[in-house]
Amino acid sequence: MKEENIDKLNALFSNLKSEEQKLKESQEKQKSEEDLFLESFKTLCKNLIDPKMQEFRRMLRQNGFGCKITINEERSGTGINSQPNIKLQISRNVDSNFYTNNKFPHIMFTADKYYKKIGIHMDTIFQNGEGTAAMKEQSYTLETLHEEIVEKEILESIEKILTNK
Repeated sequence: MKEENIDKLNALFSNLKSEEQKLKESQEKQKSEEDLFLESFKTLCKNLIDPKMQEFRRMLRQNGFGCKITINEERSGTGINSQPNIKLQISRNVDSNFYTNNKFPHIMFTADKYYKKIGIHMDTIFQNGEGTAAMKEQSYTLETLHEEIVEKEILESIEKILTNK
C-alpha cells in the first residue's frame, strides 16, 4: 500500500477514535447531570414535598379521608410511573386498604431526568367514578419549585379530587 494511503487511513482511524471518545465523554457528562438531578429531586422530596404532604394527610385523616404517601425510585419502563415520584393518594374512607387496590385519586410530583423538570400528575377519579387523570401543563425546575408552590399545587389537587362526585 502506498505511504500516502496508509497516512490517510491512519488519519481516518484517529479521527474516528477521537469522535468516539468525544461521544463517550458527552454521554458520561449527561449521565452524571441526570444523576445529580435525581439526587436533588430525592432531597427535595424528603425536605419539602413529603413534609407538606404529611400536613395535608393529617388534616384529611382528621376529616374522615384515607391517605397514603409513597415515594418511588426510578423504574424500568416508560411513562410517568417509571419516573421517580412522590404521590399522595386519597380515599373517601379513612380505613381504606391502599395495598389491595392502587387505583385512588392522587397528586404526584414526578422527576423527568432528561428534561430536568418536575411535573405534576393529578388523578381525580374515584373507583367507579368519573374524573380526569393527566399531567398538569405547568412544570417546574429544582430552582423554581418552592414551599408556596408545593402547598398551592397540593391544595388545588385536593380541592378537585374532593369536589369530584
